[in-house]
Amino acid sequence: MEHWAVAFECVIKRRDARCLHPSMAPPALHHLLQYNQHQDELGHCCALLWDMREPPRSAARHVSAPDRPLSEFELTQHATNPPVTVLRVTCGVFPEASWVSEARNWLGVTVKNVLDAISTTMGTQISYPEWDKLCPKQQNRVNVVFDARWRGSADPTEVRAHGVLRSDCLLQHIHFAGLSIEPESEDTYFLTLKRPKR
Repeated sequence: MEHWAVAFECVIKRRDARCLHPSMAPPALHHLLQYNQHQDELGHCCALLWDMREPPRSAARHVSAPDRPLSEFELTQHATNPPVTVLRVTCGVFPEASWVSEARNWLGVTVKNVLDAISTTMGTQISYPEWDKLCPKQQNRVNVVFDARWRGSADPTEVRAHGVLRSDCLLQHIHFAGLSIEPESEDTYFLTLKRPKR
């Protein structure tokens, strides 16, 4: 299975006022968000199944129960232990600050907060400067993905009018595959992406 481990970098910012339970050790990620290099018998490297083009509240599933969305209990669990009040996700496809997803929760950032922040970023229309930074070959590939998305939607006219989204720029690597720690950078995590199974 092909994974794309360089698309996102998740940086958890901590300071005494932001970390509800200060600790010298880096926060441990919730198991739903963790990337595992050892795939299970079904080829999963993460406990979470999620096509990032879809709203996480209805589309995010646990590998053990792929036919039902995550429960409210699962979504409201803290994303890290100890909890943090600010969690930032930056995209490596484009380094612009506008691509930063920031989840905030003074009671502690939850799994839902993280997924919602990523979903909001992915559902944002790309700007003209961002588009211009793509080479012609990349633009053609993104256009193919965009055309397929709006043509296959329930309301093609409306979807097309919203233009190319950041999720289109991921091409086929649109499935969440978990976060893994960057060993040389404290509190830094990478989001691994993967293609959907055929």
